[in-house]
Amino acid sequence: MDSQTSSRIHSPTLDAIQLMLRDLHTRHDEIRHRAAFRGCTKELLAVQQELVDYLLAKKGQLMGQAAPTGTSDTRNYNSFV
Repeated sequence: MDSQTSSRIHSPTLDAIQLMLRDLHTRHDEIRHRAAFRGCTKELLAVQQELVDYLLAKKGQLMGQAAPTGTSDTRNYNSFV
């Protein structure tokens, strides 16, 4: 019963994390064009990777999973682009 209560408490947060992860994995051509124009494409992708790593870690914490070690080495946002 406690796990169901806990699950309901975190459900909106988990939903928000899932939506944000989906958005980060969506190709936004306008933003990419602006980054290319300003010469910061590499930095944009680095920031996106940091956000994905953070959100995946936060999702894992909320779901009670142990934080995987070396996630940024094995799962790279840029490989999905």
